[in-house]
Amino acid sequence: MRFVRYSVNRMAIRVGVRTDAGIVDTGFIEMRDLIEAGDAGLERARGAAQSGEPVANPSIFQPILPGKILCSGINYASHKDENPDAKMPEEPFFFSKLPSAVVGPGSPILIPTEQTLADYEVELAMVIGRRAKRLSEEYALDHVWGWTVLNDVSARDVQFKDLQITLGKNPDTFAPLGPEIVTMDELGDWSTLSVSSTLNGETMQSAPTSEMLFSPARLLVFLTALITLEPGDVVTTGTPAGVGTFRDPPVYLKPGDTITVSVDRIGDLTNPVAAGW
Repeated sequence: MRFVRYSVNRMAIRVGVRTDAGIVDTGFIEMRDLIEAGDAGLERARGAAQSGEPVANPSIFQPILPGKILCSGINYASHKDENPDAKMPEEPFFFSKLPSAVVGPGSPILIPTEQTLADYEVELAMVIGRRAKRLSEEYALDHVWGWTVLNDVSARDVQFKDLQITLGKNPDTFAPLGPEIVTMDELGDWSTLSVSSTLNGETMQSAPTSEMLFSPARLLVFLTALITLEPGDVVTTGTPAGVGTFRDPPVYLKPGDTITVSVDRIGDLTNPVAAGW
């Protein structure tokens, strides 16, 4: 199934399931409520999809309000192609994005200053379905409820200055998320997907997920050896070559741009870019 958070006529946000006929209300107020309801929640949503009426003209928001967002860095082999100086990791590398940076599809990415070097990064993301601690690789993906797309927008001028990764990754609006969450059974094999980004209609990134250095299961094993993951947390799987900072000349987001990050079988996450100063 495919789930969204939506509202109609600026009323309260609710959880909907996408059907061939449109978006049908599930009866859940927040995505985390649906996730924590487990199999019973999915059955209730399945029943709504079969018998409910589609809502009219829904506005779509970020599909979940995550408790934690943990992002995998340098997880595609193609990084070496665009940056010969890149040191390929022997184990996963992670940084965090703050929930306050999350926006949904269609919301503007606000560039904080005229000097900001804002970059794009398409990422396949996992949404955690149940509490996860010290996972084994064999069963790690059993703790994933679904998959979505994150644009890891990055202020490179801040990130690369004295390694200010946290500040560089977390200006307001720098974590577009969506457009929906696709459940494990609907998505199928994660390794047969492709990820891409398109800036003003021009393809900037494109790669198969099979190029990941560390599988999603391996990422979860590494994380949960140290950090307990909770339902609704988001874990991303890295971005391939093609980001703006390593292009010649570099390409950065600017007001008036439109950036789309996409993952097969999940969808397109599109956001305009605007001045935030």
